[in-house]
Amino acid sequence: MTEPPFFAKEVSMQSGFFYFIKDDFFSKYDNEKRLLGNKEGLHHRPCFLSFSDKSNPDILWCVPISSQVEKYRKIVHHKLEQQALKGITHPKCNTIRFGSVLGQPRAFLIQNMFPVTAKYVDHVYLDRNTQKPVTISVNTQKDIIRNAKDILKLVQHGFDKLVFADILEMQNKLLEELHLDSFCGAGSDAF
Repeated sequence: MTEPPFFAKEVSMQSGFFYFIKDDFFSKYDNEKRLLGNKEGLHHRPCFLSFSDKSNPDILWCVPISSQVEKYRKIVHHKLEQQALKGITHPKCNTIRFGSVLGQPRAFLIQNMFPVTAKYVDHVYLDRNTQKPVTISVNTQKDIIRNAKDILKLVQHGFDKLVFADILEMQNKLLEELHLDSFCGAGSDAF
């Protein structure tokens, strides 16, 4: 069976692109099933918007997207109402953002973000009409990445309930794996 034309073979991780993640990642790093893992079907989903880790270029952070926009708009509305009831004068929800992907409205689920390395990236999401990587508007990309980085900073300062998975533990394990892979790789070249 050949792959559909909208799957790229070689993966060169770049911030702002959408990727599909290998099942191996979810098997290894998501034992508690807190991430939006791969779904069975004709096409791979979900795909994930990526952005680079500030301190380690070998780590990409992945934000899943969903077509269930109305479901997530209701969740955001509820969160904003709850903040207003608590007296917050300018309620904000930066764990879920909205934008357009290939002309269709999508929810960007920052609350479900996680780190990954190139080893676990299956392929980049390509537009089947142009055969080029799917992108989003610069403003939407900036909004999502800025909010995701804000949430990541808060998680790093102990506000870990803003995301569903233990993303810092995942990051540490990935960094250990990168270190071990580079150590083993260097060692094998020496012999």
